[in-house]
Amino acid sequence: MTDAQGFLDELARKPPKLPFDPGLLREVLKLTSDDSRAPANRLAEVVGRDQALSTRLLRMANSAYYGLQSEVPSVQRAVAVLGMAEVRALILAVAASGIAGRRNLPATFDLSGYWRHQLCVAACCRMLARRVSPGEADVLYTAGLLHDIGKLLMAGLCPDAWQAVQSLMAEEHLETAEAEERHWGLDHGVIGARLLSYWDLPPALTEPVNWHHAPQYAGAYERNARLLNLADRLLLMYERGDGVMPVTLADDLATFGLDAHVMAADLSVLLEGERIGQLVAHLAA
Repeated sequence: MTDAQGFLDELARKPPKLPFDPGLLREVLKLTSDDSRAPANRLAEVVGRDQALSTRLLRMANSAYYGLQSEVPSVQRAVAVLGMAEVRALILAVAASGIAGRRNLPATFDLSGYWRHQLCVAACCRMLARRVSPGEADVLYTAGLLHDIGKLLMAGLCPDAWQAVQSLMAEEHLETAEAEERHWGLDHGVIGARLLSYWDLPPALTEPVNWHHAPQYAGAYERNARLLNLADRLLLMYERGDGVMPVTLADDLATFGLDAHVMAADLSVLLEGERIGQLVAHLAA
């Protein structure tokens, strides 16, 4: 087993740097918190202080992913059109993408595939939340965007460990989290949540990420951790392309009053087409 505690200790000492001023992220999180009454133009002013971040945000806002009828010419307009929660999610995605930009990822790490999965899980999280917990749709969307950030960290900081996990998955036909636990006693959810806590994200985001492969341990955040877990598993089924709905997944969806086949059909409609491709390209660049 690799020294997992040593990895976490090193992460605490030297967390990967953000691609923009950490103070800016703290302001964004404060302005977009549940108890904030800040106006949208205040968020636009804060983001506008960083030209590079503003440029990336506008490129994503104008991508086919959002399908807007007219061009978004300014950060202020982006906040007005997309909403503060969506802009926060995009800023956090840019933060996560900066990890890959600053590390030499293994050649076999599929960064575009990674971001496609994150965006699709985020969309699925929002779809599920709107049916069973509408007030949590935004936070679950953001959790979906960030749920596998621990994989980026492992691949960037410990490429040998990441490769060992891939080999273990192939040799013993294990799921990712199971192979990670076998290799060094923790999974990417724990690693990712640890980084997000260093970025001062609230427990409402970090805990579902932490426990998305073991939601029964998420305490007060178990419901959202279960929804994130379901979204992830639905996506894995969709990505396999065989149309086979695991009985356990159908049963777990039913605990929320959701019909598995309806959810699978709705997910297929949600993810049809290539609108997501442009946003993937921006994040994987």
